[in-house]
Amino acid sequence: MTNGDNHPRRHDRDKELLTPADFVPTADHAVEAIDFVPVAATGVGPGRRVSRIAVILTLFVALGGLILWFLITARTLRVQTQPTHADLTVEGGFSIAFGNTLLLLPGNYSLQASAEGYESLNQVLIIEDQTHQNLELTLVKQPGVLEVTTTPTGASVALNGEPRGASPLSLTEIEAGTYQLSVSAPRHLPLEQIVEVQGLGQTTHVDIGLQGAWGEVSFTTSPPGALITVGDREAGKTPARVEVLAEGEDVSLSLPGYKTWRQTVKVPVGEQLPWPQINLQVADARIHLVSSPVGANITLNGEFKGKTPMTVDVQPDTSQQLSLFLPGYHNASQTVVLRSGQERDLNITLEPRLGSLDIDTKPSGTRLFIDGKDYGTTPTSVTLPARPWQLELRKPGYATVSRSITPTPGVPQRVLITLKSSASATGAGLAEAITTPLGQDLKLFRPGGSLTMGSSRREQGRRANEVQRQVRLERPFYFAVMEVTNEQFRKFNSRHSSRHVNGNTLDYVTQPVVNVSWTDAARFCNWLSEQAQLPIFYIEKDGEITGVNAQSTGYRLPTEAEWAWAARRRNDGSMAKFAWGSDFPPGANTTNIADRQAASVATHILESYQDTHLVSAPVGSFTTNHHGIHDLGGNVSEWVNDYYSITTTLGQQNDTDPLGPASGQYHVIKGPSWRHGSLSQLRLSYRDYGDKARDDLGFRIARYAQ
Repeated sequence: MTNGDNHPRRHDRDKELLTPADFVPTADHAVEAIDFVPVAATGVGPGRRVSRIAVILTLFVALGGLILWFLITARTLRVQTQPTHADLTVEGGFSIAFGNTLLLLPGNYSLQASAEGYESLNQVLIIEDQTHQNLELTLVKQPGVLEVTTTPTGASVALNGEPRGASPLSLTEIEAGTYQLSVSAPRHLPLEQIVEVQGLGQTTHVDIGLQGAWGEVSFTTSPPGALITVGDREAGKTPARVEVLAEGEDVSLSLPGYKTWRQTVKVPVGEQLPWPQINLQVADARIHLVSSPVGANITLNGEFKGKTPMTVDVQPDTSQQLSLFLPGYHNASQTVVLRSGQERDLNITLEPRLGSLDIDTKPSGTRLFIDGKDYGTTPTSVTLPARPWQLELRKPGYATVSRSITPTPGVPQRVLITLKSSASATGAGLAEAITTPLGQDLKLFRPGGSLTMGSSRREQGRRANEVQRQVRLERPFYFAVMEVTNEQFRKFNSRHSSRHVNGNTLDYVTQPVVNVSWTDAARFCNWLSEQAQLPIFYIEKDGEITGVNAQSTGYRLPTEAEWAWAARRRNDGSMAKFAWGSDFPPGANTTNIADRQAASVATHILESYQDTHLVSAPVGSFTTNHHGIHDLGGNVSEWVNDYYSITTTLGQQNDTDPLGPASGQYHVIKGPSWRHGSLSQLRLSYRDYGDKARDDLGFRIARYAQ
């Protein structure tokens, strides 16, 4: 046993703490040398370095093989885009792009093409087994903005025939493309030009200067100081130079104590015309003429002057024959002699030409209205002037009956009318035709059905504003057989002239009245209602039409739907394309349109047609349509009641008895005229619009029957 065995605690302590003496060699311990190994080489032998290089080489070989496999199995897709600079993005798998050529494995992908100013395009790609594929992509340009400014401002602007408002205006969301821009302003020449809208979100600016449609005329008078009136506006006092439209305007020169000088004056656009000096004549004598009843027609020495009450100028110091006449009354005549400058008030009472009517009904006890005035219940006897009167008979449970009757002087007439119950017939008892106080004939329509207005997109000559829509007409209405004539309109406005075209008069008494505005036509209807003692249809304030009384049975302009019913709808429900039938062009002397002789007055003529009338013809000169109505396919275009608008869709629900929009700038114009010769214009579905008078635009009248 060693010392260590005898002292175990020391042994443990020695393990814990060694001193230098513990390392002193003794005879029993020898010191031996060991091999030196560099630290950097510890644990890294030659075999391990070879293994890492092999791994890297293996990865490169695998990657190369993968790329080679992709190149062998991928398919080529060549993409051509418009525009060519569009950016392409592929989703759904790995792809390689070389310019506009893509390498893709067979399968389904999502391709997106985008470019500034264009709508992005997304498309599903199906890459098939074929080696090469081609794809063409066309991106749609984003809409642009069209800004229109004009001189003068406030001009009416239309794009492809559709009104867009008054300048200056900014039209947004305009698709890229070519458009026809139309600009018009009062007293200026209209202008049409082609504009190119670039789209791409960019703004296209168009500035248009309209040329004045006038020249200038210098007026001098003796004595000077006469008031110059051009049309409806005061333009100054002589001597003065004033603007006059090239198409001609009515010019008057007036000075107290002198006769008013009047003449229609024309001057070429942009020119200055000196008018020869006008020597004003001393004023004639004047008669302030009133009649009882009012509205009597006045003639002076056989020349029509107007209607009472009226001031009439007469030649002084000579005998003048003054005559008054009114339907249902004896004519009254008087000879007058007045000194120069003398004025005289003259009140003439017209003696009625009376006739008696004994009116009875089955059943009796029916309420009788004559021209809107209540005459009690039947049976009854009335004595009335010998002129046309409108009788209405009303009884609860029975259809209202309307009849036109003219008493005969000295010959009593017995009138017996049988009423039908409301249940037995809608609209029964209505007169099939009525006559206005002016002698105009109107025909009764009992529609009670639907019709499709507008035209099919496939119809040759169709315009964009002829959108098809369904309407239903239930309310019976009367529709004039002929257009209103100059003679009839002058009984409302004795000073009206329809003027002429290149020396061809439009002023014959039997020609349709033209050069009347929509407001002129509506006011004529109100006046005619007053003559017939019917409630007026148009609400009038300060000479302007501000609304309508839809329940009125007074005279009015036809609605666009009524015009379409009378012109187009046949009894079998089909719609006529032309007034004369389905053939084009029409047969000779079928209607009055722009024939081969009209090149001097019309822009579009029908070379193969002849009707023998260069301008408007007397109303009723041509055959009627299938409903017995004249001139719906020619002669003059016609104002209708409706404001102009464009329906956007073919509605599923019918409009019933539509009167058109409640407001607007333009009114609808229907029917071709003697100026029209193109296929588009001669179709009955053609829709025109306007806000001023024209020399080929007149009107006809209508009214509700009940």
